[in-house]
Amino acid sequence: AVVSTQSTGNEVLKAIRHFVSDSASPNKLASHKPALEFDGAAAERDSGNDAAYWQALASILPKSHELKWDALIEGLQKYHGVLAQRAKLIEETDKLQNQNSELRMLLQQYIGSRVNQDLQIPPTHTIPSEMLRDYAIDS
Repeated sequence: AVVSTQSTGNEVLKAIRHFVSDSASPNKLASHKPALEFDGAAAERDSGNDAAYWQALASILPKSHELKWDALIEGLQKYHGVLAQRAKLIEETDKLQNQNSELRMLLQQYIGSRVNQDLQIPPTHTIPSEMLRDYAIDS
């Protein structure tokens, strides 16, 4: 099994377990030929304990801990999604607040314009007085 560089500890343990289960069969061990031939020291090496070593390494963490880590990773990924969505909403809110303040300034300019005084029915007479107070405009 190939393990990516971004893999978690649980994926590494799963890969080791998969390797151990694949490599533990006697047929595979007997037919395995090393990629490079070494002389002397490598020929004397006892590989009888290799399977036990890899088996012990594959069981460093109990299954219950693996399940907890998997659940933690899943929860953190969901939390990251929520935070990313929240960041987008905050950005959108900021844009809307800026647009709102620009529109308020434009409305204040239009309502306070001298042109409105020349009209038969100026906008200040049709807009409710509560709104005019919000924009600090005297009618």
